[in-house]
Amino acid sequence: MSLNQKDYNYSYVPTNLAEYPAIGHDRRYDNLKIKGVVGLFTDTRAIGADYRFLVEELGVAVNPFNGADLITRSQAFTLGEGLGLAAFPKTIFQLSKSAGFVDIIMRYNISNQGVNNAPSIHKH
Repeated sequence: MSLNQKDYNYSYVPTNLAEYPAIGHDRRYDNLKIKGVVGLFTDTRAIGADYRFLVEELGVAVNPFNGADLITRSQAFTLGEGLGLAAFPKTIFQLSKSAGFVDIIMRYNISNQGVNNAPSIHKH
């Protein structure tokens, strides 16, 4: 959030590797126009974005050669698993629908357009 508390931006440069996946996750939510914790727990459009975050955080956590210290790797594991657990109920609900998996893939592709985890002064 910018200083005026109205505009989102991604100019913050993370201090550790565990924070970088959050940039991409937030951008994916922006692409889907999803906001806040309600979206995390209830919006099935965000399932792909949530699991991408989980995979990226686990990638930081399990890779001993990425330069991250044990604390950073532990933070990445905790963040990834926490978000994955939060997204699990809506995933089960979505997968119970006849075209649920197809919808997850379609929404993920929409959310991922133009997204990376690098900080920038631009919105996307």
